[in-house]
Amino acid sequence: MCQECYTSNNRITPLLNPLDCLKNHTQYICGTCGRFICIEHDPKRGLQRWNFPFKSLDIAKLYLRAADYTTKKPCGIYEIKSGKGRLSYKIFPTPQELETYLKSNKDKLCESMAPVFSIGDYMEYPNTEVRRVTSSEKKKYMSER
Repeated sequence: MCQECYTSNNRITPLLNPLDCLKNHTQYICGTCGRFICIEHDPKRGLQRWNFPFKSLDIAKLYLRAADYTTKKPCGIYEIKSGKGRLSYKIFPTPQELETYLKSNKDKLCESMAPVFSIGDYMEYPNTEVRRVTSSEKKKYMSER
């Protein structure tokens, strides 16, 4: 497992519309394994990709490093249950931000109020980059998937 971006598959992201994401979005480029992680800000929602709800803990883990890097602190992944019993996973920088989210989303519940996954201490890594990838980098990355 990569100590920087928390996965053993260095070509797993982006998951949704990978070619479009690599062409049009800013990527966190892991300085250790070279994985690209979408770190784009969505102006419509006012959020970054890592702020969105995820269908599983494993998918949320793929975006955790982008959250840690953006906030410059270790974030946590929390299990959120909807009023209909559907589970999702969201990344929050602090327990207070989770509480704010729950107060404004009355149909959501976090039973444990504790992260189901967090890395502990935030670290900076050499060779990390945040930028748009070039066309040749995109082609090479996709061919290695």
